[in-house]
Amino acid sequence: MKRIKTAKQLTFTYFSIVAFAIIAFHFSMLESMSENIEMIYAENRMLKDKNTAIHMLEGTDLTHVVVPPFSEAFVGEENLPSGVILDRHLKDDKPYELDESSDMTEEMFSMRSHIVLNGENKVLYILHYDEIYETSEEQMFETQSTQLFLSLLLLALSLWVVLRISDRLTKPLSQLSKSLGDRSPSNISPIELPEGAATREVHQLVERLNGYQDQISALIERERAFNRYASHELRTPLMVMKGAVTLLGKSDSKVFIERQRVRMDQACQEMEDYITTLLSLTREDDLSVAPNRTVETSEFERIRQMHLGYLAGKPVMINIISEGQIITKLPVPTLHILVGNLLKNALSCTDDGSVNIVVSDNTIRVVDTGCGLSGKPGGESYGLGLMIVRDICAKYQCKFTLLDNDDGGCTSTVVFPS
Repeated sequence: MKRIKTAKQLTFTYFSIVAFAIIAFHFSMLESMSENIEMIYAENRMLKDKNTAIHMLEGTDLTHVVVPPFSEAFVGEENLPSGVILDRHLKDDKPYELDESSDMTEEMFSMRSHIVLNGENKVLYILHYDEIYETSEEQMFETQSTQLFLSLLLLALSLWVVLRISDRLTKPLSQLSKSLGDRSPSNISPIELPEGAATREVHQLVERLNGYQDQISALIERERAFNRYASHELRTPLMVMKGAVTLLGKSDSKVFIERQRVRMDQACQEMEDYITTLLSLTREDDLSVAPNRTVETSEFERIRQMHLGYLAGKPVMINIISEGQIITKLPVPTLHILVGNLLKNALSCTDDGSVNIVVSDNTIRVVDTGCGLSGKPGGESYGLGLMIVRDICAKYQCKFTLLDNDDGGCTSTVVFPS
């Protein structure tokens, strides 16, 4: 398996490549500049010496003259010294170094020119030698050596600084990675910010990880809540069905049998609604694509009918007061569980009087004349019912409140998002 490099190693590698590339480019540019300077100087000097040589050769039969201080002029290629071999790509009035096969100890430049001398077309060759070139190259080499040493020293210093910065930037990530590796799978506590985390990216990474961990914790809590809710809320309809089955074996009356069948049908429907709702609370649904629907008054009437059995002979009236419409994304079973739990809790707190389901625009209020919050009954059923209501409201972005009334009893309110 290919070894994965650390951030520090990658930083060292990339910086070294870039640094050496910059140094190589710098020295190549310096070398090219020095050669160009030599060529420009030689060209200007030889053009001047060409004019001087023409003046010296005019009116004479000479084929060779010395142009002080650094040049010599020759008329015709046959008069050049035997050791001189010209560049094969020679062009007029341009300086060229002699061919490498030339038998010359000094670095010389040559220039060819076509001229008119004593009324005839001639070819003039200028050979130029200046010992300052040799001295300049030695000085340039010394200068480049000094610059190379300083560049390498600066490179080492810069690399040390980069490694220090890289270590400071990557150390928090290494600590975070080690901390996550040491955590047990069951540990879902918030992740602490690593020591020395000075960059915004590390802070954002820890925040995102904690955000994902919160989502996982919420998912686990929803799973636990499902088990807790299901084990309790499904117990009641199961008991109803079990009792109805027992009673069916003790009577042959069609009216009695039909009544038990209706009870069993209602219990089955209640179980189905609870299972659908509780399972939906454990899922992450995309509510933006869920369709809106208008809640019909008949739905509240069905809820009222299903909960008449909770009166247990108490002198309590259940009224539905319609003052507006509800438009919501809640599925039918979920809405039945939401309103049904509010109604059950209101009935458990009310021994006489009334419980009113008041429906206005995007708002449902369940108002009772019972004991109020200070005298609310104990028991698991009361608390779990409100927990389910709060979970439904949290998922579907509804606002839930439960307050005492001034004249007794309490009011539970659910406001649906517009």
